[in-house]
Amino acid sequence: MIKKITIVGGTHGNELIGPNLIRKLEQNGSFEQSTIPVDYLLANIEAHKAVRRFMDSDLNRSFTDEILDGDDDSIYEHRRAREINQLLGPKTNNDRFIIDLHSTTSNMGMTLIIKEQAAFNLQAASYVQQHMPNVKIILSDRDNQLSRTLNSLSDYAVTVEVGPLPNGVLRHDQFADTESVIRHLVDFAQMSVNERSRILPTTTEVYTVTDRVFYPRNDDGQLSAMVHSSLQDSDFEELKPGMPVFQNMDGTVTPYQGEAGYPIFINEAAYYYENTAFMMTRRTTVVPGS
Repeated sequence: MIKKITIVGGTHGNELIGPNLIRKLEQNGSFEQSTIPVDYLLANIEAHKAVRRFMDSDLNRSFTDEILDGDDDSIYEHRRAREINQLLGPKTNNDRFIIDLHSTTSNMGMTLIIKEQAAFNLQAASYVQQHMPNVKIILSDRDNQLSRTLNSLSDYAVTVEVGPLPNGVLRHDQFADTESVIRHLVDFAQMSVNERSRILPTTTEVYTVTDRVFYPRNDDGQLSAMVHSSLQDSDFEELKPGMPVFQNMDGTVTPYQGEAGYPIFINEAAYYYENTAFMMTRRTTVVPGS
């Protein structure tokens, strides 16, 4: 049972919508009348000050049991992960709904990434989609396997991604859309189980991550290709075998050779250090009320 809602911003310090939005919501007392208490967290304080994704290590990869149970203080994000675990956790505590706010340089529009541990997550995302039809939903089991993101602290969690947005930049339309998503999520969390079941759609379209596609590199480890112009900005559009994916530095083109699907996070700036050019998903229809 959800007893508290926490809205998180600044998990990545160069993504500005989250920190500025939680400051606005907090100053305006936006959810003071909520039947479930709402609080706020600026996650990566030092990276936010420096307008950097992270200081020493990605905070959103730092919530593993090994790090949370460790005592090495040499990495700022590991220390901060342990502090956040004390604030929001412990990790086995599941009475908190976490809404983690992010932005992306990819053309993802408004996207909600949810975990499969609790049916509530899909239901909440479906409710948002009813009110904002352009919202996409990604059903991800990746964190179930790795259990390393901030949202792994609770089974009840939604990651909000909006883009395209350059790092270190605010946009009014995306700021407003993110605020609308939050209000719908908080409204849904306050509903009774019977209320939720009455208003949920019969089916919901979701995207499930199936694979990662990596950048080609030469023997020296340098990039030997870039995302092809015909793929750029085509997030959630079908990619079929034979379609161009990379423009190679030698002038040739690399075609896609995998199964047909829907690419996401295409040419995301933050994923260069993970060597990820994009992720592939399959589109399916699920029943949110089950």
